[in-house]
Amino acid sequence: MTAKKMQGELRRLFGEPMVRLAETTDPMALELTAALMDRVHDGADALLTMRGDTEEQHRYVRALPHEVRLALCMWLMDTGLAAKLVRAVFAKAG
Repeated sequence: MTAKKMQGELRRLFGEPMVRLAETTDPMALELTAALMDRVHDGADALLTMRGDTEEQHRYVRALPHEVRLALCMWLMDTGLAAKLVRAVFAKAG
């Protein structure tokens, strides 16, 4: 998937304001916890399970707490971010 198409999908799924917030938020500024990262991982798995059902995906995302939606959007924007977020959680815990 091209970067432009991915951005369009994220805007459709999360909404323009959330995507803009995700683009400008420093991941290290988030209140990261292991529980939050578990919810983000579960969210990514759920979206994959719902692949092809955009309405169901949209309903699912809207029902997530704000901080989970934000972290999930950031993760999907930059899949390499997942490892950075997990490292940040462990750095705060340790």
